[in-house]
Amino acid sequence: MAHKMIAIQLTNCLSVLENEHDLESVFSGETLDAAATPVFRNRILSYTTLRELPVVSGMLKSEHLLYPSIAALKKGEPPLLSTQLNKLHFIKKNAPVLTVFIHEKGLKREYCKIYFKVLQNNLTCYVLMFSEGDNIVLFNNALKPHCDAIFKDTKIRVIGASGASSTFGNAAMKMFLLNSSSVSLVDGMEKDLIESMESIKDLTISNAQKSNKLYGAVASQRRTEVLKLLSLAVSIAPVPFATFFEHGNRKIDGVKVPGSIRIFQTSPKTSDVHMSNDSLVLSTIMLTLIEQEVLKMRGNNKPSLV
Repeated sequence: MAHKMIAIQLTNCLSVLENEHDLESVFSGETLDAAATPVFRNRILSYTTLRELPVVSGMLKSEHLLYPSIAALKKGEPPLLSTQLNKLHFIKKNAPVLTVFIHEKGLKREYCKIYFKVLQNNLTCYVLMFSEGDNIVLFNNALKPHCDAIFKDTKIRVIGASGASSTFGNAAMKMFLLNSSSVSLVDGMEKDLIESMESIKDLTISNAQKSNKLYGAVASQRRTEVLKLLSLAVSIAPVPFATFFEHGNRKIDGVKVPGSIRIFQTSPKTSDVHMSNDSLVLSTIMLTLIEQEVLKMRGNNKPSLV
């Protein structure tokens, strides 16, 4: 009963946030008894701010800009991150499909390269290789579309992404944080091998990972089993840690803002510019999937985000 009341309180809080753009945290002691729950090696209660990051179409159709706030966009300040699609990646083997740049102190530098790889039936992955040395593998389940990853010992699941092999795109995605006991496509992944990768050619899927329940069920197209395993997953909190939603034709000061990412962060927002590296990494994951969905929308003449 107590668990149900917590879920109701959190859902109500999130509704207020979405309706009134209130950026106060719903991860508070009054709503969630999870003071000892680690999230990206931090206490969950340290996530005190929900921040909205506008996604803006760049001058080129292959470019998206992520701004640190609506206020920064209105002031004409530089973006936080920008993406550049490599349209010719299919010609050059092992080339990145997407490059993410960070803008700071008036300079633009490479922040992350994203590679795509088909693993086997219904399973693909994005490999995110950050310039600081971190590597993250984002596994894409096309049988029952969702994406799994792990970052700083916390399991991540993004739902709403349509899956890499799907023809149609989606304009709303939610990132949930999974309890460590929940079955995930990352189970059995050899952390040391992922961390030591220097290129996409170094990606190896261990036998332990291939034999984990969810990975095996997806690869073998056992849809009923996949659905059952996904239904048993338990989130650390019943609200998404990050969300992307489409704005349609919304404009701010004449600039088209097709969507926004909302994400929890640890410290109160003292400026419109600063974001922790953890938040930047998670935003990069969301941008990667946003680009996946946008490409499908363009290809099918559906309403595009750009």
